[in-house]
Amino acid sequence: MRAAELHRLARLLRQIALEATGNTGSDRVNAGELAVLEDVARHPGSTVADIVSRTGLAQSLVSRIVHAAADAGALTVVRQADRRKLRIELAPATRRSILQRADNDVGDAIATHTPMLSHKDRVALIRHLRAASMLLRQGTGDATPVSGVPADGRP
Repeated sequence: MRAAELHRLARLLRQIALEATGNTGSDRVNAGELAVLEDVARHPGSTVADIVSRTGLAQSLVSRIVHAAADAGALTVVRQADRRKLRIELAPATRRSILQRADNDVGDAIATHTPMLSHKDRVALIRHLRAASMLLRQGTGDATPVSGVPADGRP
């Protein structure tokens, strides 16, 4: 695989992910924001350092996203005794919305973007994407589970 092919694949996967999460309307957030919000939704009370460690994003970017989301009322920031540390939590409605979007199945979005593939090929594609995800996350400390294919084989 050439680098240019990888970039095209990444772009297509981003489009599928945006569709699968419903992240397409006026309330759309960018990939960094989505990563931070999902991380905080799954790990309430996290610090910026915790989020940086789990997402791989730059500390400065995570801090900017956290402060912007706090200013918008999407999350709360609680200062600890050590003033350099903040504990971050999402507002309940934001947490529910983020987790619902993040946990959406990708089958329909993949079908929308791959009308030329058969059902069998889409199931295989999802299995390969899951395997790639697991391989690429080895040793990263990312313990987010990778969902399985349902017993009936549907994507």
